[in-house]
Amino acid sequence: MTWKKDNPSMIETAISLQRGGKPMQARCTSLALAMALLGALLLLPGSGIQELGLSGTLDFQQESRVVLNLNGRFGYFPRNYLEVGGFAEVQSNFNEFSRYGLGGFAELHVPDWALLQGRAVPYAGADLGLAFVDTSLGDDNAALIFRPRVGLKWFIRDYFAIDTNLFVAVATDDLFPNRKNHLDPYDVGIQLGLRIYFK
Repeated sequence: MTWKKDNPSMIETAISLQRGGKPMQARCTSLALAMALLGALLLLPGSGIQELGLSGTLDFQQESRVVLNLNGRFGYFPRNYLEVGGFAEVQSNFNEFSRYGLGGFAELHVPDWALLQGRAVPYAGADLGLAFVDTSLGDDNAALIFRPRVGLKWFIRDYFAIDTNLFVAVATDDLFPNRKNHLDPYDVGIQLGLRIYFK
């Protein structure tokens, strides 16, 4: 590498290499390689099973206000017991606030720990998404949501299950209503839903 006195990119490259950091091109290449490997893993022949789900929470904890929370999702099993997909959700108390969100999720099912002769399958999963809140309780916000959860899928038939899960949601800004008619950056709850499986 030859030094050019008036070329600022040479200085930044030299400084980032001296500090042990990677230049931007190396970072982008590493990120692209990681995404390509993940994509290749997900595109390997999987089970071919798909899932359609609708879940909701009716929250009576807000003083004299009913909060409706609906969540729709579509998932695909690229590997046995591993599901990835997307979700859309809406939450509203029909008066002071409404929250909308979109994102992706992943779930890992553990059939070795199944209960009730294999009809109740435990799983762990997480959602990562972007949500927007329109409210009169404070400022309108947009934030990232991370929602890890654990639950059970109760299979009534091989293609139909009832989903119950416990979740903890954390957001980068105030999105979730509380009992004091304010918004918090976290939420804890139980969700109940229906899951339908098909090929």
